[in-house]
Amino acid sequence: MAEECSVAVGVRIRPFNDRERALNAQLCVEVDGPTTILQVPPEQAEAGKNKEPKKFTFDASFWSHDGFEVDGKGYCHAAPGSKYADQQLVFDTFGRRILDSAWEGYHCCLFAYGQTGAGKSYSMVGYGANKGIVPISCEEIFKRIGANTDANLTYEVMVSMVEIYNEQVQDLLVPPRERPKKGLEIRESQQLGIYIAGVSRRAVDSYPSIEAVVEEGTENRTVGSTLMNATSSRAHTVLTIEFKQVSQAAGQQGQKLSLINLVDLAGSEKAGQTGASGDRLKEGCAINKSLSALGNVIEKLADKAMGKAKANAVVPYRDSKLTRLLQNALGGSSKTVMICAISPASSNYEETLSTLRYADRAKRIKNTASINENPQDKLIRQLREENEKLRNMVGSGSPKEGESEDMFHKQAEIAALEQALMEMQKSFAERLSEAQKAGAKKEKSSDTKLPHIANLNEDLLLTAKLKFAFKEGITRVGRGSQEDGDANQPEVALQVPGIHQEHAIVENKAGAVTLKATDPEAAGTSFVNGTALQPGVAVSLSHGDRVAFGQCIFVFVEPSKGKVTELINSGQVSYAAARKELQQGEVTGPTEEELKASRQLAEELERKAREAEEAKEKAKAEADALMKQREAEFRAQMETKQKQWEEAARMAEMLSS
Repeated sequence: MAEECSVAVGVRIRPFNDRERALNAQLCVEVDGPTTILQVPPEQAEAGKNKEPKKFTFDASFWSHDGFEVDGKGYCHAAPGSKYADQQLVFDTFGRRILDSAWEGYHCCLFAYGQTGAGKSYSMVGYGANKGIVPISCEEIFKRIGANTDANLTYEVMVSMVEIYNEQVQDLLVPPRERPKKGLEIRESQQLGIYIAGVSRRAVDSYPSIEAVVEEGTENRTVGSTLMNATSSRAHTVLTIEFKQVSQAAGQQGQKLSLINLVDLAGSEKAGQTGASGDRLKEGCAINKSLSALGNVIEKLADKAMGKAKANAVVPYRDSKLTRLLQNALGGSSKTVMICAISPASSNYEETLSTLRYADRAKRIKNTASINENPQDKLIRQLREENEKLRNMVGSGSPKEGESEDMFHKQAEIAALEQALMEMQKSFAERLSEAQKAGAKKEKSSDTKLPHIANLNEDLLLTAKLKFAFKEGITRVGRGSQEDGDANQPEVALQVPGIHQEHAIVENKAGAVTLKATDPEAAGTSFVNGTALQPGVAVSLSHGDRVAFGQCIFVFVEPSKGKVTELINSGQVSYAAARKELQQGEVTGPTEEELKASRQLAEELERKAREAEEAKEKAKAEADALMKQREAEFRAQMETKQKQWEEAARMAEMLSS
């Protein structure tokens, strides 16, 4: 039975950040129950704008600006008598609603939207003791499963994690160097709906195992951003939990399936405000394009719900990868929640107003959710039938002029459906075994018991996710090659401006670690605690030292003296302090000309790799086209001969009669 339901919308107001406090920011937002009130700042009113406050009513408005206390574990909770909304309240309001719907068998989606720095990731993921909706939801799933006492009811949980970066879908459970150059394809099947072809799906059977998968995905985000010269925190991240309930009754097996999509959108921002240029500007353009496409989809759906647009009006889901992936969540068969994070500062008035209008339109969207009760055998049979139809369409003869591209897409669909069928027919036990092997392999490949460096990032979620261990002897630091299996690949391989082919050497002698730049140019872009290295001079590293190579900043960790998390949580080390230290050092780093040359070199290497890949694809396409042409010619010749044989047989029959 289908159920019409609106998109649930909540707004959350964060505290002032350091920059806003330094500027003596004025508060322009207040909350009255579920209503968010935006006051017009004096400077806006002086510009001739309406001075009346703007009021927006949602399912919930969370005041998290002030009125909190911090306990001994670092958790922020409401002070007595305050209206402060902590992480648990946000989860209880929306996260629990998502899980309740999943248990009923509905597909669900929760996504966070807002300008850069508004607090989306804090609500979704959280920091330290203040866990967000994602980790609390994962923990709650296995608490509920553990409380089950029905022997005829079992649960299966699968997890996938992707990011949309520069309009490419990347699998975060696959190391960056092993991913397809152009990312994964989003496809649509009559039986599966919208899905990502070839995405990794990991079976999990406990909260620690799902936590490990999310950690792996987050680490791969960081590896991608550091090694591949892409600020990957500027991406939309989607964690999908595939939750299946399998019941046995009277010898029959029943199933309920729910896909829970937890989406952390990249922040909207203006290039003029951020000073973005180069790759950062390109990222911003891609993000703003996808968020603009999302806005257009929301506006079109809201207009349809209010009768302002025709019922059959086309919704532009295909304008971006993000809207294509969220097609089911917006106007489809999902139960959806949207959390909008806003800044309370008057300096962000325009962005806050834009976000509130965005949210106001989203709450008008109507979805038609239905419980997904489809036996596995039936779904597999339907997928086979769908695949067979596609095969018949492809094999029905030579494509007519202009149909070859369509034929290519159908062949790709067949391959994707075949892979989906293979995955579907694996037992949950097989999937768990595969996931455990992947986890064991990862555990074996990382060794943080040795002295090592861990990355610092402006995004706390990506801090200390990338680690390089220093074994006894020499470890090389340098520009990484994009060629797999390169024997000259340095152990610490970085692909960012300011990194040379042979940049520096780290030596570990019985636990005493030193760092030495290989030449004057490398020394100019290598720093320890804000001081540039001298060519050929080794510098001893101590626990907590900040080490910078080009634009990459790390902290040196001696495991015998503590963990990297202790350094960060205690405030001894931070990305902001390390950046400030670099800027205030005696040597400020490479000149603009050197950085420009490094960027040009990186762009040239990327261009050559791209051209080589395009040439390879072109050659393959030409070979395929030639093969198809020869097949068509052969078929034509055979058809001609067949006609000749038939004509000869007919003539022989006439003569004999």
